[in-house]
Amino acid sequence: MVKGWMLNRKRKVVGISGSLRKDSYNRVLLREIAQEQREDMDVSIFNLKHIPLFNADIEVNGDPEAVEDFKEAIREADGLLIVTPEYSHGMPGVLKNALDWASSMTNENVMDGKPAFVLGASPAKLGAAFSQAQVKQSLAAAGALVLQQPELYIGQVNKKVDDAGTLTDEDTKSALQQSLNDFSSWIETMSSRP
Repeated sequence: MVKGWMLNRKRKVVGISGSLRKDSYNRVLLREIAQEQREDMDVSIFNLKHIPLFNADIEVNGDPEAVEDFKEAIREADGLLIVTPEYSHGMPGVLKNALDWASSMTNENVMDGKPAFVLGASPAKLGAAFSQAQVKQSLAAAGALVLQQPELYIGQVNKKVDDAGTLTDEDTKSALQQSLNDFSSWIETMSSRP
């Protein structure tokens, strides 16, 4: 069902992958999400590959250009979508680094009050569950408004994506669509708060 605000304007969502690998399963999922023609949201992808390692000595003189671009993308978005793999039962360092830059209060915490949704995929059965928990913890610490339910853990993703990098599993597609519907409603709810 299309809600009233959706008729007026699509919500802008910036999506990031916790993996830098071009053909990672999580980047495949994010690309699939971004390529969908949804009535309620447009998802654009921001690549984290140019974000330098967080360093307060650098930050004190202003954010580096790549960081400012990242913060501007979040600032202009109605919501943040994070698709993350799991490395050694935790979130990837590149993702934690980017969140540290975005949430630092030295030059503006752009995460504060931003609706966010986290999902993840892994060849393991748990579907990046540990990583997602860490990402949600960092987002909450930054003041982001994290959608806690539904949780979407895409396990054994290697059996759900074909060699061409296309999501083929219908149950996963359905769960992904329902999660995006819920995130869209979450953005609407959070944007209408007093």
